[in-house]
Amino acid sequence: MATTPDAAFETLMNGVTSWDLPKEPIPSELLLTGESAFPVMVNDKGQVLIAASSYGQGRLVVVSHESYLLHDGLVPFLLNVVKWLCPCPGAPIAVHSSLASLVNILGDSGINALVQPEPGEALGVYCIDAYNDALTEKLIQFLKNGGGLLIGGQALNWAAHHGHDKVLSIFPGNQVTSVAGVYFTDISANRDWFKVSKEIPNLRLYVQCEDELEDDQQQLLK
Repeated sequence: MATTPDAAFETLMNGVTSWDLPKEPIPSELLLTGESAFPVMVNDKGQVLIAASSYGQGRLVVVSHESYLLHDGLVPFLLNVVKWLCPCPGAPIAVHSSLASLVNILGDSGINALVQPEPGEALGVYCIDAYNDALTEKLIQFLKNGGGLLIGGQALNWAAHHGHDKVLSIFPGNQVTSVAGVYFTDISANRDWFKVSKEIPNLRLYVQCEDELEDDQQQLLK
């Protein structure tokens, strides 16, 4: 099992030679604040579109648009993700109904997965979009106890309806991913150019965790 960020990145990128993204979806830039969080996909503007991290005994991968999880062009990467997230060989792979077609994508590559409304008691991998606000506590506990979480979404539409100033603290996906130092933002990410890195990309800006973010995270952990 890959235990360091460098080893994890190598596992996630094994055999990935290009980023084949769907053209239409507009992703959200991801904000990384935690010590365990590291970028996996970064564009030429230094914006993070895919990140990985850990929390408790578990691991998570955060993707900046849920459609990326259903795109055939990213299958080699998604297979690596499931492998890295899986706590042990043979552990169950479950998918929320919001990403139901991911079951077929994984199945076509020999990975058995089932649609399941929430993470099961058996620790494995759970895949879900970032818009569910009913499973927050269960997802955090699943991750903390050693499960692997794959979550994707964008906060642009949510921010337009609920307020841009509430994205970091209230957006459903952030209620979960923030415990591991990863946030969906309301900033659209450029998707015109990507380079496959052989090592963890260096971000142009290193973000310090502000007091407001720390307060939000502490509130979630209570």
